[in-house]
Amino acid sequence: MPKITSSNTKGIFLRYLIKIVTSSVLSVFILTAIMSFIVQKLDLDLKVLDYFAIAICVLSSGIISIVSISGFKNNYLIFSLISVIPLLLFTIINFCVIKSDSVIEIIKIAAIIIVSAIVAIIKSGRKSR
Repeated sequence: MPKITSSNTKGIFLRYLIKIVTSSVLSVFILTAIMSFIVQKLDLDLKVLDYFAIAICVLSSGIISIVSISGFKNNYLIFSLISVIPLLLFTIINFCVIKSDSVIEIIKIAAIIIVSAIVAIIKSGRKSR
């Protein structure tokens, strides 16, 4: 993707926002469906759902970051952290509505941010090679 200039900024950021929204919705939906299928087929206890929710947040954060920063040449960390904001909002709103365990929610939020940063660091490390 070319450098961002004032003449093509609108198109680039519109595609970036579309990538964020579609990857967020699809990754959370598909991973939740897979995890619920696993819980149902293996007849697991509902206490396991907290751990599956953390796994969904971690995997979704990685997928969203990878998809959204593809095509950019620099500023991976900023774009990666911005791209997971919808997932963070979803997690916070979910916590407010459901009133689940605070520790699990803090772990989810921290995991989302950390995974997003790790993806950006790996992507920038590959760029320098």
